[in-house]
Amino acid sequence: MESMEDPNAYMPGEVEVAEIKQHINEYNRDRPGIYQSCVNMAWLAMAGYAAVVFFIAYVVFQMDDRGRVFGFVAVFVSAGGFWVWRRVWQPLKDHQLSLRYRLFPKVFKFIDGVQYSAGMEPRFLDDLKRLKLASFTSTENDDLISGTYDGMSFALVETKLVTGSGKRRQVHFEGLIFHFKLEKEFPGLLVAAKRNSWWQRSIKEMWRTGPIDDLLSGNRQLDETHDFRSDNHREARALIAGPITSVLTWLGNEWHGGEVSIALSRGDGYLMLPSKQDFFALPDMQHNVHYESDVKPLVREMAMLLAVAHVVRRVG
Repeated sequence: MESMEDPNAYMPGEVEVAEIKQHINEYNRDRPGIYQSCVNMAWLAMAGYAAVVFFIAYVVFQMDDRGRVFGFVAVFVSAGGFWVWRRVWQPLKDHQLSLRYRLFPKVFKFIDGVQYSAGMEPRFLDDLKRLKLASFTSTENDDLISGTYDGMSFALVETKLVTGSGKRRQVHFEGLIFHFKLEKEFPGLLVAAKRNSWWQRSIKEMWRTGPIDDLLSGNRQLDETHDFRSDNHREARALIAGPITSVLTWLGNEWHGGEVSIALSRGDGYLMLPSKQDFFALPDMQHNVHYESDVKPLVREMAMLLAVAHVVRRVG
C-alpha cells in the first residue's frame, strides 16, 4: 500500500506565508479588545438577566398555583440564560471564523479551486442514508473543505450524525466524511461498513427468508468488524477479495479513530473516518494564533487525509 504524501511539498511559498502571517497579526491585534468587550458585556448581560430572574421568581412565589408554574419558569429561565450567554460571546466567535475564511484558502492553496465554509451541511450527507452507511435524523457540521487535488474532485466535512435530542440525543458517528469521484466507475453499489451488534445480526438471521449469500473478505478479523453489501455480487467479490481488503487492512493500521466505512456507488466514492480529533482547530479564543505551531500543521493534516482518500479512490 502506498505511503503518505510528503506534506512539505505543499507548504505555502514565501509570498503566501507573508500574507498568512499578516492575517494572523491582524487577528491577534484585534482579539484582546474584542475578548475584553465580550467579557464586559457578559458581566452586564448576566447581571441584568439575574435581576430579571429574581423578579420572575418573586412574582411566581406570590401566585397560589406556583407549584405548577415553577417547572415551566425554570425551563424558560435556563433556556433564556443559555441564549444570552451565547449572544454575548458571538462577536468573538465571528472574529475567529473570519480568520478561518481568510486563512484556509491560502493555507490549502495546493488544492485547486479550494473552498471553505463552516457549519454548512453538504448535500452528499443525504446519500449516506440511501447507501445505509449511517442512520441519523440531524447533523452537526463544522469545517467543510472542497476542491480538486491531483485530479480528484472531493468534499470533506467534519461532522456528527445524530438521532434524537435532549436526553434522547445519540451520536451515531463523529469524525470526517469524504465524498470524491472514483478513477474507475463501479457497476453498481458496494458498501463496506462497520458491522451491527450481535443482537441486530441475530434478529436479521432469524427473519432471513432467502438463501445465505453473504459477501466475505476471507480475512477473519475484517469479517468480524465489517459487513459487505452489494447489488452486483459478481463484480463486488473480486474487489472485496483484493483491493477493498487491502485498503481496509491498511486503514486499520494507519487510522486509530475507529472502524472505517467505504462505499462505491457508480462513479462516486464515500469514506467515513471516525475520530474525536478536531483536525482543523485553531487555539481557543482567549489565545493568540501562531503560524508555526497552529497553522503550518494544518497542511500536514490535510496532505495526510488526501493521501488516504486517494488510496480508496483507486480501489476500482
